[in-house]
Amino acid sequence: MDKYDYVIIGSGASGAAVAEKISSDYKVLILEKGDYLPLNEAHKGYFRASSCKDFEEHGKIEILSGNGVGGTTLLAIGNGVRTQEKELKKLGIDIEKELDEVERDFEVSPIPENMLGDRTNLFIEKSKELGYKPKIMPKMIDFKKCKKCGKCNMGCQFQAKKTSLHYIENAISKGSELKTNFEALKINKRNKYFEVQGMEKGNLINIPAKNVILSAGALDTPKVLNNSGIMTPKKLFVDIFVTIGGKSNQSFKDEINMAAYIPFNDFLISPYYSERIIKMLSEKKIESKRDNIIGLMIKIKDDSFGYVDKNFIEKYCTGKDVQKISNGVAIASRILKKLGVDMIVSTEAIGAHPGGTAPIGTTVDNQFKTKMGFYVCDASILPESPGAPPILSLMALGKKLGENILNST
Repeated sequence: MDKYDYVIIGSGASGAAVAEKISSDYKVLILEKGDYLPLNEAHKGYFRASSCKDFEEHGKIEILSGNGVGGTTLLAIGNGVRTQEKELKKLGIDIEKELDEVERDFEVSPIPENMLGDRTNLFIEKSKELGYKPKIMPKMIDFKKCKKCGKCNMGCQFQAKKTSLHYIENAISKGSELKTNFEALKINKRNKYFEVQGMEKGNLINIPAKNVILSAGALDTPKVLNNSGIMTPKKLFVDIFVTIGGKSNQSFKDEINMAAYIPFNDFLISPYYSERIIKMLSEKKIESKRDNIIGLMIKIKDDSFGYVDKNFIEKYCTGKDVQKISNGVAIASRILKKLGVDMIVSTEAIGAHPGGTAPIGTTVDNQFKTKMGFYVCDASILPESPGAPPILSLMALGKKLGENILNST
């Protein structure tokens, strides 16, 4: 068979963006571990670190991720903030132009005032009264289609949320091939070309390629690297967050989650609905329901202190992490009290943005290359925790790599 010019392992934010960029000029194959799920069924691709049998022994921080064409962009809630721009520039990677391009592609814009829910408006009002400076969250959402159901993290039944499927579909229209349900395990170097080894329908398959771009995500990329003889550092971050909240004496309609936020140096605070709050209040004999709950997420820039093994994910809160969470909880509690919430409960620590497992300067250079000569481009190469949703920047990194490839020929 003819060798592909590029085999891209992973169809998430970065992999999809680079595929779309180079597909007109090269023969490209995109490999995806999961299924091609409709956006309204994206929740079927959820993966939780707690599914590991030894979860209790490895930090007890639940890490949310997902499999499926489009990666975790299908399960994200559409936040379009710029992150890591300065940190990457210090390492010789300027993504300003690419960020502009992604923002145009997805028409990223702050939520219109008439789309803000009552919880969000109250949060903004009371936060300002306490001297804080909340901002409206930019979103990758078609607001004409959005019904404000507040369930973006399950996909989108109204097709309003914009995801990496946009880039995947463009890449396919330009000639790229897509193979789903293929789990890449290892990359071998064979003279002047590479070979991607993986499992498909229970069979071990080898796919030859002139070049490989590894974009399997920060939880799978290090496994492939380690199997390929490139040992990765114990630098996992996950943007740890907790949600605190309680029962209000007001009744609210559903609304867009994280529609506003207050940025701090090491964390952000944003309105966020969590079903777990209802359960925790019930344990305290307080009956509540979806329409009278107010929750605030505290998301921190956690220390890069974790590890992805073949059979488990190890992640702990450091002392600094605990202090950041405590500082955020103290401020969020003040806001909740101002919102009329008396009994406040907190969820356990969760991570939703794993990264740092193959960082620039350690595993790859600032051209995204490993010592074996193939590329890595996804959240694993980020130098540190952004403490904010990284999808916009990950797409920009994919575009940057695509531009580098096009300019090198």
